Formats: sequence, C-alpha cells, structure tokens
Amino acid sequence: MKPVAAIISGDTAKEPVFLIREINQPYFDSEFHFHEECQLAYIIKGNGKRIVGDSVEYFVEKELVFLGPNIPHVWYNSGANPGKNPRSLSLSLFISPKQVTEHLAAFGESQKVEQLFYKAQRGMVITGQSKKKLIALLTKSAANHGIPHLILLLQILDILATTTEYTLLASNNYINNFQYRDNERMNKVYQYLLKNFRNEILLNEVADIAGMNPNAFCRYFKSRTQKSCSRFINEIRISYASKLLCDKNESITQIAYECGFNNVSNFNRSFKMIKKISPSQYRREVGI
Repeated sequence: MKPVAAIISGDTAKEPVFLIREINQPYFDSEFHFHEECQLAYIIKGNGKRIVGDSVEYFVEKELVFLGPNIPHVWYNSGANPGKNPRSLSLSLFISPKQVTEHLAAFGESQKVEQLFYKAQRGMVITGQSKKKLIALLTKSAANHGIPHLILLLQILDILATTTEYTLLASNNYINNFQYRDNERMNKVYQYLLKNFRNEILLNEVADIAGMNPNAFCRYFKSRTQKSCSRFINEIRISYASKLLCDKNESITQIAYECGFNNVSNFNRSFKMIKKISPSQYRREVGI
C-alpha cells in the first residue's frame, strides 16, 4: 500500500500552525496517504477499516486517534453499509509540528510536545477520561477563533503530551520507509483488497492489478508494507471478524466464512496468530 503525500492547508506559501476540518459525506474513502501535519481525528459517525502504518484494524464511531507527522494512514468504509443511507462524519485538528515546537521553544516548553510528536509517529488511540476531555475541547475549538482557539489548542496539546490513556497502533519495529513513486499502482491494490477481502483473492489477480508477475509483486508488496500480501489480507479479515464477534451472535463458523476464510481451522489459526487469543476467548472477553 503505497501512500500518497497530502497537502492539508492548500496554501503552501503560508503554512498555518493549526486548522480544523470536518468531513461529512457518505463514506470515508480517501487514498492511503501521509502529511507533515500531526492529526487529531475524531470519528463522530461511521465504521470500517483503519490502517495506520502497519496496523490494520476495524474502527467504530467515537474513536479518537492522534497521528504524528508523515505516518501513512486511511479510514475506509466505502460501500460498508449498502442500503442503509450511510453517513460518515469526522472532525480533525491538524497541527504543524515544526511551527508548534518553534513557538513553544521560545518559552522553554517544547520538550514534552517534541516527545509527543515522536511517539505519535506510531499513531495513538486515545481512551478513558483523556478521550472525553479532548473530544470536548476539539468540539469547542471548532466553534472558536482567535485567542480562545489558541488557548484550546494548548490545552489539547497538554493533555496529549501527559496522558497515559492510549494505545500505540503501528508495531514497535515499524519502519516508515515509503517512497513517492508508484502511488497509483499501490493504491489500486489497496482499494481492491479492502473491497474484496470477504471473497477468495488470488495472487495472480492482485499481481495483474499491479501490472507485475506474482513473484515480483510479492517482493514489491513486502518491501513497502513489511508484510506479505496474504498476511495483510488476513489482518483485514481478522479485524472484521473482531467486529462481528463483538456485535453479532452468529457462530464462529458463520463468522469465519463471512470474513473470507474457507475453513474454520484456518480462521482459528489466523485469529490466534494475529490477536494472540482464540476467537472464542476473544468473544468471552468482550462479553458476548
């Protein structure tokens, strides 16, 4: 999945310290992308697949994620709820790490924020009371301007820099080594896998989309994602299975087939490999 570079402000001549954007549309379906700005993303409405670095998970409403600079990411749910008049709504705060650290350095207060931006290069899911406070501040910030807006930003940064209520997304050994070429090729592969993971996916079909032979494609895909194509497909399937295990009373066998596995044994093995527990244990832990 090759991400594309994104320009957030739209005004390269005058880089803003921070800005807020709302997305209100049927689906989240942007390309896998990255940008220099840090992003605090609040998913107000919508659910689907979220990819941050090498993390592949299912996202739900009311999620709050903080992303450091240049980490590739996407929230994707195009076609996830056909016939249900879907709507996807999010509110994001974009922060220029360079500008913020330069301004705070003048007051001798930049160290904690610099550490935050470094840590957030793996992506952070914010939880607990910190999440509640940040959502309230973010929502209030969207309706303010001038000095009140600046004060709210500083309060948001202070909570993010000091909270212990978070989970890191990308793995500890994740290396962000993406290049700028071949954007279109890898995004086509990425879109195909996300749309078709519930069906049987043949390596030849995916390689054809990339315009490569299967062996060359396998090397190419792994060099950019740090995992095999089959592993990536299974991670998408298991993230969807986790969602179904939480939300539905279907049997594990039914869920296995619904997620694209051709037998229960393969599903159980893959689930335990990725989640470190069995599907039945996972279901018991979430109380279903």
